[in-house]
Amino acid sequence: MFRPFLIGAALIAAPAIAQTVPTPATQADDTIAAQTAPEVAAANRQVGAVAKFDTGAVTAVNAANEARYQADVRRYRAATRARRHTIAADAALQADRERAYAMAMADWRDQVAACKRGRSRACKMPSPNPANYM
Repeated sequence: MFRPFLIGAALIAAPAIAQTVPTPATQADDTIAAQTAPEVAAANRQVGAVAKFDTGAVTAVNAANEARYQADVRRYRAATRARRHTIAADAALQADRERAYAMAMADWRDQVAACKRGRSRACKMPSPNPANYM
């Protein structure tokens, strides 16, 4: 006795559902809402309309994000260039310091050799300072 009622209810509900052609995004919601109450279906459609993206707004957000990304890339590249310049300056300074130290050491060795040969003036002189060679 219950079976004919279910089959009959499905046949009666089928034309009502077939009359409205919902979009794939709202098809499940509209089908459930149509089976429950018309007010629920109307509310679901209203919420769906509000939830849909405005393509102009999305384009504007994407453009803003792209501009922010490009600015970040420019800042990164500028920081990388500045860092390379700092590294090059540090390397040049270190090379100058090493050259000055090598020159001071060469003079110190000459001074020690002169002291060992008996030159008392060379023994009394202070050790060479690499800062004087820069």
